[in-house]
Amino acid sequence: MTEAETRGLARSGAVAGLCPITESNLGDGIFNGTQFLADGGRVGFGSDSNVHIALFDELRTLEYSQRLRDRSRAALATQDRSTGRVLFDAANLGGAQAGGRDCGVLAPGMVADIIGLDLDNEWGANRSGDMALDTLIFGGHGQDCITDIWSAGRHVVKDGRHLARDRITMDFVKVMGELEQEI
Repeated sequence: MTEAETRGLARSGAVAGLCPITESNLGDGIFNGTQFLADGGRVGFGSDSNVHIALFDELRTLEYSQRLRDRSRAALATQDRSTGRVLFDAANLGGAQAGGRDCGVLAPGMVADIIGLDLDNEWGANRSGDMALDTLIFGGHGQDCITDIWSAGRHVVKDGRHLARDRITMDFVKVMGELEQEI
């Protein structure tokens, strides 16, 4: 995108859907995240059903692409927010808007989408606030720290396991078997 297109999209109120790992894999180019976010743009993150599906890794890949392009450190950080905070907030707010959900922040009247984290380990020890977010995104083990997930206030992952995993796995195996019969 040109600089004018980037600014125009940012100011339009639309959400840019980003899949940084896929974009890196395919060599599609580097999204101008620094300018887009500085101009008030919103981003949502996906995986394109890539072979590696991990939100924290998608966030890290976007930041690293900005660093490589600009030859700088902490490209998306601001004076008062760490890179992890900027990325995490952007993912929450942009993802909520893209999904048409009243979530993205913990506030009265908003849908409660929450992740539970265990930072009492070698990756998150003594981390809190923005340092914890930076560690989750850049430490390489953020996904391992997720213990629980609530979607719209419903507990769907407990102790690292989806509550409907057995049923989902059985359904998946059944569908895969049916597809194999058709091949």
